[in-house]
Amino acid sequence: MKALVTVEGKTAQIQDVDVPNPGEGEIIVKTHYVAQNPTDWKSMLSVPPGRILGCDFAGTVQDSNGSHWREGQRVSGFVFGSSHNPPRGAFAEYITTEASLVYPIPDDVSYQDAAVIPLAFATAVQAIFGRLKLPEPSKPAKTVFPFLVNGGASSVGQYAIQLGKLAGAFVIATGSSQNHELLRSLGADAVIDYKDPNWTEEVRKLTHDGLEFAFDCISENSTIEAVSKALSPTKGGHIITILAVDQIRDKIENKKVKLESTIVYTVFGRPIKYGSFDNCGEPTPQDKALWEKYLAMLPDLLSSGKIKPNKVRERGGLDAILAGLKEHQEGKVRAEKLVYKIS
Repeated sequence: MKALVTVEGKTAQIQDVDVPNPGEGEIIVKTHYVAQNPTDWKSMLSVPPGRILGCDFAGTVQDSNGSHWREGQRVSGFVFGSSHNPPRGAFAEYITTEASLVYPIPDDVSYQDAAVIPLAFATAVQAIFGRLKLPEPSKPAKTVFPFLVNGGASSVGQYAIQLGKLAGAFVIATGSSQNHELLRSLGADAVIDYKDPNWTEEVRKLTHDGLEFAFDCISENSTIEAVSKALSPTKGGHIITILAVDQIRDKIENKKVKLESTIVYTVFGRPIKYGSFDNCGEPTPQDKALWEKYLAMLPDLLSSGKIKPNKVRERGGLDAILAGLKEHQEGKVRAEKLVYKIS
């Protein structure tokens, strides 16, 4: 098969490689569309040569390998792109993955829309229900509580807003002014321009100094410190970040604030070494079980309109991905996901 593989010089090129054989409990998916995430260009710059890039995919089951899936069935999911044990990567004509870690694409959802959901949605699920322990959609809160999503227009942030509403929260989302209409359309109860130097004070006014739960979907350029100042000054609270926070903890003035990073690759259940992220040094069966639970819920959430996919921009095929990664690295991809047609 053809795949986008890392090579010397911190770049990648299309190469002919073998399709990884499925092990027990694994299937092979014929790739129709893939979606791009920030982790893809970051991986290209950091992993050794010979790794297949890419995480998000949508396609059809090529080899069900004795699983409950039928060959030809439309499925979508994400893999730990550029990993080698086991070998994984979505920017390829075929993908080997765990049979329990894909979802059936509803008839009314396109491959393009299906592909942009898995990794970002899984990150939001893990942060909100696995780490913050907010009420789940099956049992939403009876009393409304405030929940802050910083970076609401990011791919993860858009799903966090929607999941926060399903949890029963009063969702406050930050974003640039041009994205406020988008954030409201996703269910945000209040939107705040993070470029306003007094935005944290606005959050404190809105929440009457009662905010205890926050998800920082940016987690860089002092955003974590800013989010911490929006939390209750007396009770503190819990902030989940999408980047490691070991260098930030000592800078948080409110010592009642719990700061915790989350990395979505723990949904595969295996211990991983991924920088200084929390919650990833030991086996993580609880994270895998949570993701399997939400994969089973996802088709109904999509068909009912309770979860809306990110905006899609189709950019070409496998040979267009390198240019798309460069565009992402340069900060030119905002409030949308780049997708590529593989077959």
